Amino acid sequence: MITGTDILKAAEKSEIKSAYFLYGAESYLIDATIAEIASKFIGEVQKEINYFLRYAPDTSIDEILSLCAGGGLFSSRKLVVYKDFQNLRNPNLKRVSKYLENFNSDICLILVARTDQIKLTKYEKLQAQMTFANVQPLRERELAAFIKKEFEANGKQVTTRGVESLIFLVGNQIHDLKTEIAQVCNFYHDKNEINTKDIEEIVGVFVNQNVFDFINAIARKDLEQALFILHKLLEKGESPFSFVALLLRHISILWKIYGMNRSGIKNDYEISRKLGLYSRHFTEYKNQLIGWNSQKLQNAMSLIEECDRNLKSTQIKPDLILDILSFRLVNS
Repeated sequence: MITGTDILKAAEKSEIKSAYFLYGAESYLIDATIAEIASKFIGEVQKEINYFLRYAPDTSIDEILSLCAGGGLFSSRKLVVYKDFQNLRNPNLKRVSKYLENFNSDICLILVARTDQIKLTKYEKLQAQMTFANVQPLRERELAAFIKKEFEANGKQVTTRGVESLIFLVGNQIHDLKTEIAQVCNFYHDKNEINTKDIEEIVGVFVNQNVFDFINAIARKDLEQALFILHKLLEKGESPFSFVALLLRHISILWKIYGMNRSGIKNDYEISRKLGLYSRHFTEYKNQLIGWNSQKLQNAMSLIEECDRNLKSTQIKPDLILDILSFRLVNS
């Protein structure tokens, strides 16, 4: 088993494998890993010519393997990326394994599961044929260093407390952090050092805290309040895709805490360390978990994943899709 960092180091040396299985909750880092593989394997990305992106379960494994039957349209090499593999109920792993026994070296296949909950025993045979990598979120120190570097790239310095406040308010998803850092730097364009007060004035109680409030409203079955929070975020310019990603991450964290408690792990420090959460942030999750049980958490995860697919594959307005999600969460 290797990490996303290992793949990036190998990609820098142009050491690209023919098949990868990437999994983890940090979608930005997964996408960055794929981008580096693409850069070294096919050079300039040309969608539907040498780069093919598909999502499960909208596209079947048979269709993916058909894409792996030959090179690109105007290029000998082809990259095929199959995301949301975790949404396949009973994937035909034998077909995948058979393809990998006689793979085309001019084709790179990447399977992506956007979750940490992977039962590796299920993929035992594939592990001998593919490069499996758990693309984990940045650790606390790495994340803090990343944030400081982002501020420096915008010509700013940020205090340590400012970094902690930003993570608490926004979460540890890199995409959302980059967005908020840009907004803070744009607002304080004449200021050299950014502190906690500056962060809180611009970021405020941002999406991550609003997700807490949204989930609390769902647990109370208060649809009106849930919709109010949702539309306030959309009016503020929050991306529907980002909101859904944060929702899924939020429920996943609740599920992990629930699972650890059920398995006998009761030490708050141990759990928060394993999940990479600040203690005050963990306390909020723990308090919120009181209103949820195993069935509610599983239902919520399924509904959010379905909503994510609908946002990507239908012409229905995103705000309507999110309204429907809110209604179904309250009534599930």
